[in-house]
Amino acid sequence: MLDIQLTPCTGRQVLQTQGLLDSGCTSSTINRAFVQKHGLDTKKTTIPIAVYNADGTHNKVGDITEFVEFRMTIGNHSKQIDFAVTDLGARDLYLSHDWLKHHNPVINWNTGTVIFGCCQCVKNPFPLPDADLDDRWDEELGDGDTILAVNMEEEAEIHAVHHTNNLTAAAHAEKPTKTFEEMVPPDYHSFRDLFSKENFDELPKLQDENLESGRIRESKSLFASPFFFIKKKDGSLCPVQDYRKLNEMTIKNQYLLPLISELIDKLQGAKYFTKLDVCWGYNNIRIKEGDEEKATFHTNQGFFEPTIMFFGLTNSPATFQWMMNNIFKDLISEGKVMIYLDDILIFTKDLDEHRHIVRHILQHLHENKLFLKAEKCEFEVLKTEYLRVIISKGQVQMDPIKLAGIMEWPTPTKKKELQSFLGFTNFYRKFIKNYSKMVHALTQLMGNAEWTWGAAQNQAFQQLKKQMAEDVILAIPNQTGHFRVEADMSNGAIGAVLSQEQEGRWRPVAFMSKALTATECNYEIYNKELLAIMLALCEWHHYLMGALKDVEIWMDHQNLQYFHKPQKLN
Repeated sequence: MLDIQLTPCTGRQVLQTQGLLDSGCTSSTINRAFVQKHGLDTKKTTIPIAVYNADGTHNKVGDITEFVEFRMTIGNHSKQIDFAVTDLGARDLYLSHDWLKHHNPVINWNTGTVIFGCCQCVKNPFPLPDADLDDRWDEELGDGDTILAVNMEEEAEIHAVHHTNNLTAAAHAEKPTKTFEEMVPPDYHSFRDLFSKENFDELPKLQDENLESGRIRESKSLFASPFFFIKKKDGSLCPVQDYRKLNEMTIKNQYLLPLISELIDKLQGAKYFTKLDVCWGYNNIRIKEGDEEKATFHTNQGFFEPTIMFFGLTNSPATFQWMMNNIFKDLISEGKVMIYLDDILIFTKDLDEHRHIVRHILQHLHENKLFLKAEKCEFEVLKTEYLRVIISKGQVQMDPIKLAGIMEWPTPTKKKELQSFLGFTNFYRKFIKNYSKMVHALTQLMGNAEWTWGAAQNQAFQQLKKQMAEDVILAIPNQTGHFRVEADMSNGAIGAVLSQEQEGRWRPVAFMSKALTATECNYEIYNKELLAIMLALCEWHHYLMGALKDVEIWMDHQNLQYFHKPQKLN
């Protein structure tokens, strides 16, 4: 049992209770009697949540339809949490598997203590509810933590709403020991205006539009970042602020973006897909008052500072992802919605459930005055492109549109061109068998190596292009199927294939490859083969450890069966 302090998000009272850790419970729950005793305000869940007993039968207390929000403190560890309200008998609350997984506390079973060392939760107390909105956010996140989020109306009016970031201090990070002025190098704005005639014609139009909408305003800042245009594929000009020096001085926001591979894994069993694209991206985030001058940029017509976050600021992606996750957290937690920056995907097995969730997503967007790009949205489709891959029921493949010109990719003539090619192919390496082995001759030219493009490099380049052009389809794994790992080693690299038996046939789930280090190259052949097995199991442990059936491991060398047998030690 843990001593727990609860502070309701809608009240002043501080409640003391005890909670039980329950790794078998999927959601943290609180006793209905405890909620009623203290007169706590509850909120309705989007849809009823079924409650099951350990044997799989429905619990007699019925579905969960309410939840309550708290700031929960255990020792010096503090975090906001939603508790589902249900009947728990003699216990006040249970902390579930998802909470344990997120915070990953160290539990000492001998002493009965819990230590939090792996998460970055807020340690500050939750603000009192009667404070002004801006004051409440300042109190919760501390000095130097925040940039207010905004939503851009169709009339382009700016409305401060919520959410946070800072150009010089990320949330939960140490405050800088120097002021921004002290950190700025003397050559911060020493650059020349290099605009072509086309740029000069475009610049007044861009400035007038953004000044009128309130996205930028004239600035008297002593510091400014360079500004220029780049040309898009369609020939239009895209404005760019070079914030590299500002980013060097910025404490990085450690909020993580989701891994694309982890997002795709969540799609198992889904049949219907709806894809939504949010307008304006990072421009939906407003810079906290007083921080605007730090993002000032210089044109030939003077200094201008943005009131909203622009592309190029190092903390823009993390801040935007945090805002989206916070707005849609109730729907994301149901496991039928995923969000990567401004791309929202709804995926379900059932069409009625799908439409129900889509309506709630649109309601959340409306409430937060976020808008969609209609031309980039798709509703109730059986196949769609998401994050540069094509997804459909039970499978994922490379986007043929992205790969349409791969066979015409010109032979690299310098390292920068080769780096661009390898960067493109590396994104799809999960689809390419023996990728590391294939690119070995190419990667030898990177770094400080002398540029010598020979027959080996040309063969690897052509082979990789051919492999990329093939229509490789990977299965989305499930926990009920039979897994097989096939690993091999040759020519300074190891490769492995993870397959699963689905609908009576073996289908590839993922490919893995790795170049051997100089030390590993000296291993005996049987140790190299064993290394290949170990790396493959490590790469795919999140699939294999939860498998319901035995996992097959296929290798070339029969002598590795030696490791299955008990050994006599002298």
